[in-house]
Amino acid sequence: MALSKEENEEEKQESNKEEINAKNVDEKKKTNNKKGGKKFLIISVIIIILIGALAGGYFYYILSKPKFKDVNIELGTNSVTLDDFLLDDIYKENCELVTDLSTINYETTGTYEIELKYKNIKQKVNLNIVDTVAPEVEFQNLNKYVDYKLNADDFIKSKSDLSEMTATISNPPEIKGIGKYEVLVEVKDSSNNVTSKSCELNVTRVVTEYTLELGKKLKKENVLLNKADANTISQSDIDAINKKGVGEYKLVSNIGGQKETIKIIVKDTTAPKLVLKNVSIYDDEKVSGKSAFIKSVSDASKVTTTLKTTINYSKLGSQNIVIEAVDASGNKTQKTATLTIKKDTDAPIFYGLSNISIKRGGSVNFKSGVKAVDAKDGNVSFTVDTSKVNLNSAGTYYAKYTAKDKKGNSTTKSRKITVQHNQTDTNNKFNTFYNNYLAGKSVSGIVSTIRSKIRYNSNWGGDDPIWYGLTNNIGNCYVHALLVKKALDKQGITNQLIYTTDKTHYWNLVYSGGVWRHYDATPTAHIQGPATDTEKANSSAMHGRKWSSSFPKAK
Repeated sequence: MALSKEENEEEKQESNKEEINAKNVDEKKKTNNKKGGKKFLIISVIIIILIGALAGGYFYYILSKPKFKDVNIELGTNSVTLDDFLLDDIYKENCELVTDLSTINYETTGTYEIELKYKNIKQKVNLNIVDTVAPEVEFQNLNKYVDYKLNADDFIKSKSDLSEMTATISNPPEIKGIGKYEVLVEVKDSSNNVTSKSCELNVTRVVTEYTLELGKKLKKENVLLNKADANTISQSDIDAINKKGVGEYKLVSNIGGQKETIKIIVKDTTAPKLVLKNVSIYDDEKVSGKSAFIKSVSDASKVTTTLKTTINYSKLGSQNIVIEAVDASGNKTQKTATLTIKKDTDAPIFYGLSNISIKRGGSVNFKSGVKAVDAKDGNVSFTVDTSKVNLNSAGTYYAKYTAKDKKGNSTTKSRKITVQHNQTDTNNKFNTFYNNYLAGKSVSGIVSTIRSKIRYNSNWGGDDPIWYGLTNNIGNCYVHALLVKKALDKQGITNQLIYTTDKTHYWNLVYSGGVWRHYDATPTAHIQGPATDTEKANSSAMHGRKWSSSFPKAK
C-alpha cells in the first residue's frame, strides 16, 4: 500500500535518528576503547618499574649479604683454605682471598683478621686458632725405695701436646714408710686443658712383681731396689726358682722381721731358634726326612719339629721345604729351606794333575797324588794313558787321565810331562840343526840362516839357551849369538862373543881373512855384518851403546 508524503518524511526522519544513534554509540565505544588502552599502558609501566625495583633490590641484596664466616680451627691444624670461610659453595666461583694465609702461624693460639672479597665487595672475618684438646698422657704406677721423694714426672711414662705442659701432684700424700699410697697426677697444657689420673706409689725395698723369661736366670738385683739389701733374700730361694718351669712363684725379702713378698712370673714367650740348611740330591736319591734340613734347633723347653711340606721326588729342580719348631709353651718358628733334585750329569773332577819334570831315563808314578772325585759317587777310579810319553828322550809330553762315574759321566784331562835334556841332547839337537841348515855355509850364510830360523823374543833361554832356542825356534840376542858361536866353533873359525858395557846386547866378533869383523844374527834392526868397529858403533840399533876396549879391534 503506498505511503503518503508525510509518512515517508516521518520514516526518513526515524531512519536518520537511528543512524545518528548508531554513530553516537560507535563514537562512544571508540572513546571508551581509547581510555581503556591508556589505562592498561599506565598499569603495565608501573608493573615493570616495580619488577625492576624488586630485581635491583634482590641483586643488591645478593651482592651485599654476607658470604663469609668466622672459622675456628684446633691448634695443630696445618692450614685453612678459601672453602673453610664460605657460607655457601655457590659463592665459590666469584670469591677470592685477600689476606695471604701463608703468614698465619698455626703453631700458636690466637685470632687473625682475614679479608676476602666477592665480586670486588670485601668482607672481614676472624680465624681463631684454639686449643681445646687435653694432653695425651701415659701414666704409670711406681715402685720406689723407702727414701723416695715425690716427683710428678716420675709417674708419667710419656706425654704429648702441641703446647707446653706442666705436671703436678694435686694431693701429695704423707709418706710414712713401706706401703701403698694414692697419688693424683695432673698434666696441664698452656691452654689449661688437663689430663689427670690417680696413680699408685708402692714404697718398698723390692719390686712387687717381676716377669722372667724361661731360660733366663733370676738375680737378686732384678727384684731389689737397692743392692745393699741383697742379704734380705735367700740365694737358695733364687736358685730354686731358676730351676722351675713356666708358672708363678713367691720370693720373700725379710728385713728385721718385716717381710715383703715378690711375685715372680716365669713365662715362655720366646719361639725356638731354628736354623735350616739347603739340600741337594740326585733324582735316584731321597732325604732322611726333616733332619736332613735342620742344622740346629734350640729353646729353653722341649721342642718338637715337623716337616710341613710333602716332598715331590718326581720334580726336578728346586722346591721349598717348610720346617716348623714348636716348644712346650706353643711358641712356633717356621723356616724354609730349599731342596734341589737334579740328574747326575756332572763328570768326576781330577785333583793333583800338576806338571811333572823328570830327568831323562827316570821313572814316574803317574797315579801318585792324583784323585778323581765325583759329586755323587765320591772318589772314583781312573786310568792313565802314557803311550805317548818317552821318559828316555828329552822333550815335552802329555799323559792322558780318564775317570768315569757310575752314571757313565766321563772326564779326560792331560798332564804335562817334561823330560829334562842333558848336554848330549843339546849337542844332538844342535848337530841336527847344523846339518840341516848350516853345514858348508860361509860366516855370512850361517849368520843369515840363524837370523831367519830363530825368531826374536826377550827370553835369555834359561840354563841352556842353545836348547831353548832350537826347541822353541825363538830367543833373544844372547841365544842368537851363542848359536852363531857354536856353529863357527864347529867349523873351526876363530870367533868370540862380544857385548855392550851394560850387557843389554850380544853379538859375534869373527876373525877371517886376517881381520876381525862384527856379525849380528839378531833379527832386528842391527846390521848383520861383516862390519868394522866404526860401522857397528854408528849403526842406529846400537843407540850409542859401547863395548869394552878389551875386545879385538875390527878396523
